[in-house]
Amino acid sequence: MSLLSASRLADVPLFAGLGETERTELADAFVPRHFADGDAILVQNERAQGLFLIDDGCVDIGKRLPGGGLALLATVGAGEVIGDMALVGRDVRRTAMGIARGPVASWYLPADQFRAALSQLRPASLQLQGELGRLVAGRVVSKASDIAALLVEGPDAFTPRPQRALAPVVEDDFSPEPFLEKLPCCAAMTPAQRRAFWDAGERIEAAADTDLAAVGGAPDRLWLVVRGAVRSALPHGDGIYQLTVTGPGQLVGIAAMLLDVAHDRLLRTSEQSTLLAFDRATFAEMLDTGDALSRELGASVNADLVTALDALDQVEARILAMRRGHAVAA
Repeated sequence: MSLLSASRLADVPLFAGLGETERTELADAFVPRHFADGDAILVQNERAQGLFLIDDGCVDIGKRLPGGGLALLATVGAGEVIGDMALVGRDVRRTAMGIARGPVASWYLPADQFRAALSQLRPASLQLQGELGRLVAGRVVSKASDIAALLVEGPDAFTPRPQRALAPVVEDDFSPEPFLEKLPCCAAMTPAQRRAFWDAGERIEAAADTDLAAVGGAPDRLWLVVRGAVRSALPHGDGIYQLTVTGPGQLVGIAAMLLDVAHDRLLRTSEQSTLLAFDRATFAEMLDTGDALSRELGASVNADLVTALDALDQVEARILAMRRGHAVAA
């Protein structure tokens, strides 16, 4: 197997948005890996240490079943990438198995090498971080759509949550610094960067059950949860069916903004909350500057998207289990 070429990466969706210079830089980081029939390329629940670009052969992607066996989700082949979530963070675990079906030749990109390049603000790594965010955002939107379809098929099986009418409590002497320095997306920032980040947004004090975005709404804002929590939900019956709850330090409304699509879920505070709202232009500028602040912000965006995707996976599994009559913990 010869060295990986930049033109080969141009045919892969994850890397297609990169420029020729960035693809050349990234191609140099890949190393060849070969697997025999039946080898486990990805192992569910193991720490994700890198991604694989399949060069030749096929890989079955599936989930382990209780008691043994594998639920087949997909079969991928040449030109497809598996294990890409490894680039999101150090503590990411594989969510599925990847089993070689016949001999498989692949290219491997170590996550540690990618993160090292990212810490040096290398253009290829910064751009790939952005492409990865859009990829995960697409999966989040797709998963929410799957769950919405399940709710339509069985509306009597779920209990909607009502909405309350409460007034917000506003603290005039609120100081953001003690909160920002403890939030994951701001922890690596300097005090000056945190202040600039705060000043770029709009502080919002919202009472419990305040709607931030409606299904079909324009993706013109996103929110950082500073205090309190925000739930994402789907309209259901006379109320809503909760999908996820986002707490302090996490961003909400990311997927819609990154993909420039209408909100596919309702976003509503679940308790009194302090939020920092960013308009589309401001947030895009912070992500695209190519400095340390944009690197940390991009990493937080991707990590929050993966967290949301994992939560949606659990919601889908719960609904399917309820359909099959299995007992599910509340």
